[in-house]
Amino acid sequence: MSRGIVFGVLVLSATFATAADTAKPAAPAPAAKPAAAAPSVPDFEVEGIGFTMCECPAYACPCRSNAHPTHHQCNAADFAYIKKGHVGKVKLDGLMAVAVGDLINPDHSKTYATVYFDKSSTAEQREAYSQMLQFMFSEGFPATVGPAKIVSIEFTESADKTVYTVNIPGILEEKAVLKRDASGKPAHTVPAMDEWGNTISYADNVVFKYHDKELGREWDASGHQSNIKYFHTTKKMYDEKQLLAQHGDPAVSGWTEKQKEMIVKLGMKPE
Repeated sequence: MSRGIVFGVLVLSATFATAADTAKPAAPAPAAKPAAAAPSVPDFEVEGIGFTMCECPAYACPCRSNAHPTHHQCNAADFAYIKKGHVGKVKLDGLMAVAVGDLINPDHSKTYATVYFDKSSTAEQREAYSQMLQFMFSEGFPATVGPAKIVSIEFTESADKTVYTVNIPGILEEKAVLKRDASGKPAHTVPAMDEWGNTISYADNVVFKYHDKELGREWDASGHQSNIKYFHTTKKMYDEKQLLAQHGDPAVSGWTEKQKEMIVKLGMKPE
């Protein structure tokens, strides 16, 4: 899953609440409605690394090309490490967060996500990040988003930028290996519907295990789909409709004509 992956998944109708911030669980999302106007958000610019895993077949995620998940639902984890960036005046340098759940499902009533923030984040950063995501996903479908959790997130990137891991002790374990060509570039980069940009690079999914005892949710999708992306995302990109994810159509199984046109301009093929 490539968020085009998670694009079209989470309309965050309210900012993520932490267990410390609220004693009430998030209310279930309403039935699907026509997309509302995007919420206002301060100017933002973020750079970092995205790391996504899901249960679709390895190197073959249909969601990234405007199609439905292989298994109807899409149990997935979508991690973001912001090396540097801001939302308005709030700096997000070093922020780590991961959304885990059934992130794409044709039956919107079954879509849900739990967002885990690293304990090093501040309440102000979590609010700013949540506001940015609410804006990013405002054209998608409603989802039930429970209270966010504050945890220890361990993220590693090998020196040669080929091995990536994300670990939330006792909850989430991920490891992927990114193959590179002779020039050092990722070997399997494809156009994709994604909230961070227009491409993803497929990687080998070595481990993808999730078990949140408190929520009663778990799976082992090791060996399935995984991708890495190095993003530099701005509000201007959204304002100017530069993202493939903004031109998807759930009634079309595959790239839309507008998306195909954009992909060709990127110097790629809409396979």
